[in-house]
Amino acid sequence: MNQPMNKANDLNTLAVIEEKHWAGRWLSPKGPRAVVLSLLILALIALVTLLVYGTGGTRYAWLHLMYLPIILAAAGFGIYGGIVAALVAGFALGPYMPMNVALGILQTPSNWLIRIGFFLLAGVFSGMIFNILNGQIKRLRETHLRLLQAHEELKSAQLQLIQTAKLESVGRLAAGVAHEVKNPLAIVQLGVDYLNRALKNVGNPDCLESVQEMGDAVRRADTVIKGLLDFSRSEQLSLVPQDLNTAIEEALLLVKHELTTHQIELDQELAPQLPRIDLDRNKVKQVFINIFMNAIQAMGDQGTLLVKTALAPAAPGTAGRSVVMQTEDTGTGVPEDKLDKLFEPFFTTKPVGSGTGLGLSVSQKIIELHRGTISIANRTGTHGVAVTITLPVPDRSIL
Repeated sequence: MNQPMNKANDLNTLAVIEEKHWAGRWLSPKGPRAVVLSLLILALIALVTLLVYGTGGTRYAWLHLMYLPIILAAAGFGIYGGIVAALVAGFALGPYMPMNVALGILQTPSNWLIRIGFFLLAGVFSGMIFNILNGQIKRLRETHLRLLQAHEELKSAQLQLIQTAKLESVGRLAAGVAHEVKNPLAIVQLGVDYLNRALKNVGNPDCLESVQEMGDAVRRADTVIKGLLDFSRSEQLSLVPQDLNTAIEEALLLVKHELTTHQIELDQELAPQLPRIDLDRNKVKQVFINIFMNAIQAMGDQGTLLVKTALAPAAPGTAGRSVVMQTEDTGTGVPEDKLDKLFEPFFTTKPVGSGTGLGLSVSQKIIELHRGTISIANRTGTHGVAVTITLPVPDRSIL
């Protein structure tokens, strides 16, 4: 679907390049330029005709100047232009054009026809040569255009790689900060536990409730830090039987702040008692977080994020069942002509500096390593995007 559009864009760009070059404006003239060139050719034919007649007739060397407008017509309009100019020139030097003006001797019809034949040969061969040259020039320009586009794509890829390296450094820094924060949190938790035990004997319910709330807040922070540390670990794929709903809830906890900040309403429809499937929990959470963050950024401020899971029965021709995880957002959606490019490395629909274009391509690779599939489509009849991830249920989990 994108190839014709890209080809049309290339042709438009090529037309702009040709428009800027004088040869492109006159070798294949259109509109007013075609009219101007036609009038110029007719004027040259008329001028040569008067020159031949005024200098003694068709037997003199001035006659060969008539090839100039014929070649010019072939250069501008191709073979057909050369043929038309040859015929016009031949009729201009018709049988009634004297061989010798002084003696008033008219040229014979055979001499006239032979002359037209030479004019036609000149027009045809000139047109063929210029058609070949124009084709070569056009191919050279197309090659030049592709080189320019490849150069721009290379520059963009280099910038994306630089940005990716920066994000990787930030990720390592965040993991280090999380590790340093975890130790003070443990000390705070010890203090809260001590105060909780001490206040039970005091009998002040307000103070006890406040300390318990502090403890809950510290535990939540510790959970987020632990999740961030687990998420930042770079390790080989390690498939272990896991509960998909638990991995989803852990990923949602990591983006809870973003959901709250952007006033995104979370709607969860997680199917109970799903069979355990083989997952690398950290890598799958990486996929989920990427999908959730894309949805949040697409919705901006206010919206609804639906996350649901289900057990899909075995499809015809397949060996077993699958667990399906689907998200739906109320964002702006994705242009139809860009849907099939979303998983290409470095492709992004986000503004410059807002994304590297690697998130979905990495996510697709992770899901494929789990022998699953991931697809993205615009929601039917409304705004937003639906992301569907299908993961196979191992044979040992089939009841």
